[in-house]
Amino acid sequence: MSVSEFEKRLVGVLKANCHRYLGESALLVGHGLQEVADTSTECGHDLARAVEVLRLQGYEIDGDQTRGWCLIRVPDTLNYLEIESGLKTTFLGRSLFTYRIIGSTSDTAKMLAEAGVPDGSLLVAEEQARGRGRFENTWYSPPGTGIWASLILRPGISPSQLGILGLLCAFCICLAVEEQTGLRPRLKWPNDLYLGDRKFAGVLCESGIQAGRVKYVILGFGVNVNIESFPESVSGTATSLRIASAGERVDRVSLLQKILDKLEEGYFKLLTDGFSLFLPRIQVRDYLRDRKVTVATGGGETIGGIARGIDENGALLLEVPESSHLRAVAQGRVVEY
Repeated sequence: MSVSEFEKRLVGVLKANCHRYLGESALLVGHGLQEVADTSTECGHDLARAVEVLRLQGYEIDGDQTRGWCLIRVPDTLNYLEIESGLKTTFLGRSLFTYRIIGSTSDTAKMLAEAGVPDGSLLVAEEQARGRGRFENTWYSPPGTGIWASLILRPGISPSQLGILGLLCAFCICLAVEEQTGLRPRLKWPNDLYLGDRKFAGVLCESGIQAGRVKYVILGFGVNVNIESFPESVSGTATSLRIASAGERVDRVSLLQKILDKLEEGYFKLLTDGFSLFLPRIQVRDYLRDRKVTVATGGGETIGGIARGIDENGALLLEVPESSHLRAVAQGRVVEY
């Protein structure tokens, strides 16, 4: 949802003076809102309208034009104002689309990418009706409990490099989660994130190809943040940050901002210095390393062996029977581990 500069400034003032009633004069003159008010209307009308807009976005604001206004509670939602106000990035998320409910952020991101939205555009939804992962697997995306997002990137890379973007995103989610919660996630090739032996996040990397080059990349990611219980179909394999933190609630807005900050820094380094820079820190988080696994490759082949790490191209390295060389699997799905 798009908001005006007036509304951005108003919510900032109300948050800085939480639980204090501020009248029209204090807000417009004392806190400088008059300078950004709509010159075509009365300032007081601008103020009353902006308060109603904020209330519609979930901000609990008491008061009226007679008594003044007081912010009682900030909504626990991934709304435009909360995400935008704390962003430190230069381009990731600067073009921002927020939704209360959506079919799939990745599906909508594809349409927007084809329409030419800016590089770094971010889609975030409170709920997905048809959230999905790789191979059309469904992703449980209940309202108000996770981060369901997709980034639109235009990196100018070859199709063979798409895998490393997904791994980079997963690694940056690990860093952000560790910084905010103290938990230490691990990466399961090619796109899953684990706490202990349970999955809490995943990355979906899709692209539009034109003349053999990547026209755009849709980098989708889902993070189970404050989910307290799961459907029976995934209850034995899934977890959330809240469950892993013994019930402690995690601030979703702050976590999303950290993910974007880590990812932008990593993205710039990836484009200038390559993926090898990240390999040592990714290797120590490798969930599959030294496990016996079976991988179904993109070409329909099934390979069994012992996982021995990830190479500089983002491929899984397998020690296979009766071979003196490690087998590099660039694309595939781990079916047993």
